[in-house]
Amino acid sequence: MAYIATFKDEDFRVKVEESKSGVYCVRINDEDYQVDCFKAQENIYSLIIDHQSYEVDVDEIDNDIYSVMLKDDHFDIQIIDEKKKKLAEKFTGGRGKRQEIKSPMAGNIWKLLKIPGDTVKEGEVLIILEAMKMENEIRSPIEGVVTSVEVEEGSTVSAGTRLCQVDPHEK
Repeated sequence: MAYIATFKDEDFRVKVEESKSGVYCVRINDEDYQVDCFKAQENIYSLIIDHQSYEVDVDEIDNDIYSVMLKDDHFDIQIIDEKKKKLAEKFTGGRGKRQEIKSPMAGNIWKLLKIPGDTVKEGEVLIILEAMKMENEIRSPIEGVVTSVEVEEGSTVSAGTRLCQVDPHEK
């Protein structure tokens, strides 16, 4: 499986292949590692990476965001399937700049949770889109301010329809 791991606004391409039970070949960008992994407890993993031993505590704190404790160090890392990230970027245009959020599928706007002028956090739900009897949360890809909403509750949209726009906070 291929993933994109984001740490401190830097993306790392991660490819993971299990070579035998509990042993993985992990490629991070262009570096290869052999990782022996054992799940010691619910969120505690014992890892041996290139003959070095590590104990890691991993907790999912939000959609695709993980809290990782390694010794006395704490890291928040977003890990997302590479295909899912590329699809999200196709519909949002990338991080750190104005985000035009488009509908990933055809459906009905069930609920607008934010209006122009509202401040939002990254990952906060903006709109609930109903498609195929399922409620799909449309989230903000960045922290910022909602500057426009192009749809109304009850309206029908097709895939790629512009739903709203979020501008990043000025730094």
